[in-house]
Amino acid sequence: MEISRLADTKYYDKIKIFSVFFFLIVLIGRFINLYWALPHKLDSAAFIGISFFAVLFVGLDLINSKKIYKTPNLMYLLFFTVSCTISCLIYIEYGWGGNLKALISIFVSLFFLYPFVTINGKEVTKKIIIRLQKILIIVWMIVAVASVITFLIQYSNIFYVSGTRILVGCIENRLFGFFSDPNYASVISILTIIFSVAILNYKNQSKLMRAICIANIIVQFIYIVLGASRTGEVCLLLVALVSGFVYSYKFKPSGKFYMVFIRILIAICLCVSIHYLIEYSRELFSYTPSFFSSVSEPDHGSSSFIFHQVSMERPDVAESTDISNLRFRIWGSALEIFKTSWAFGASPRNALVYAKDVLPGAFIVTRGYDAHNFYVAVLLYTGLFGALFLGCFLIKSAYLIIKYYIKNRFSVDDPFFNSLVISALCVAASGMFLSEILFITTLGSFFFWLFLGYIMNSIDCNSKCNVEDR
Repeated sequence: MEISRLADTKYYDKIKIFSVFFFLIVLIGRFINLYWALPHKLDSAAFIGISFFAVLFVGLDLINSKKIYKTPNLMYLLFFTVSCTISCLIYIEYGWGGNLKALISIFVSLFFLYPFVTINGKEVTKKIIIRLQKILIIVWMIVAVASVITFLIQYSNIFYVSGTRILVGCIENRLFGFFSDPNYASVISILTIIFSVAILNYKNQSKLMRAICIANIIVQFIYIVLGASRTGEVCLLLVALVSGFVYSYKFKPSGKFYMVFIRILIAICLCVSIHYLIEYSRELFSYTPSFFSSVSEPDHGSSSFIFHQVSMERPDVAESTDISNLRFRIWGSALEIFKTSWAFGASPRNALVYAKDVLPGAFIVTRGYDAHNFYVAVLLYTGLFGALFLGCFLIKSAYLIIKYYIKNRFSVDDPFFNSLVISALCVAASGMFLSEILFITTLGSFFFWLFLGYIMNSIDCNSKCNVEDR
């Protein structure tokens, strides 16, 4: 069978769709701490297998249909990838294996996930995304419930498997539960809340699925509160602010100015309400373990119920005078290293090794930190050229999305589209504190690029239809 004809077989689309769902399951597993008790070779094999098929699909689609060339703003991403590749080649003396993995992650995100809707069509992609949303909601809720239980019984444990440190339960007054990191987990919890709100607005959804979505919103909010992730709280408040404005389109008072004012007021009130709800909920939840454990009375030595409060204060925050928890110093240190290689950066995986030669006393070098900021990381890893191309892409995408909402008078009556926009915004905001959007494939980056591709394709199609109608 000719390679160009392989994409015409009846199994091709089924294998592609299966690979997307399998990709999701593997990425979910990477966020669950017990997953890392499995042999690392198993995880590597799964990731390599998925990456191989993703690259194969892109190659076949390029040869067979060439629809990928119609992907909006793809040229910026192509130039960015070339710039990043040059950076990797410049610093190949420091190693090539890590950078190769980073390039594969970039390729999968930019040329498999982002153009997915352009190649496979909006209807097919929409059905896939809705199923992905439901799978993540159900799985994430199960793990979140199990995690909350570890808080209620005040379970905590740290153990090592093949040199990997695994934290379970309540560690340093914050809830890890069965998630590998509360910061990343909280961002995904917010995504499942966004998905749940959207599904509640979808038509023809079963009562069971609606009940699951309502339960999930409650469970994920509890986890975000107990996880004590400031990144998660900032993202949740931003999502509440934007969602309050976007979803209030059904409220239509007389007068255009009055309508905008009321919607802004609704958004602000929702944001402020959630902020105080988080604060009071944390105080309330600090007493709940009392109902699930008994405490020995100091005088009589007998075991009986005593209403007590557990500490919810993070030591790393309470004992630090730095409001940013060292992030400002980390970002500043990363920018210092960037200045020594401003054109093409220091490459995604060799930046710290390179910095040991040129700035051995730099803060992130002595501490072994990464950039802790996706946008700073782009500068550090790919330099001014990479940042220019990716920055142009992101800024143009944001401009087109805002323009689309303005054109529709901020009354886009499409819960599916709105959920994708708000989800992409959530991940983009988390990039201010995490480095997960591009250089490593995670759940956040998976949904960000898949959703952004659908959003831009929809806006592009809408624009072309309007031009044709004229």
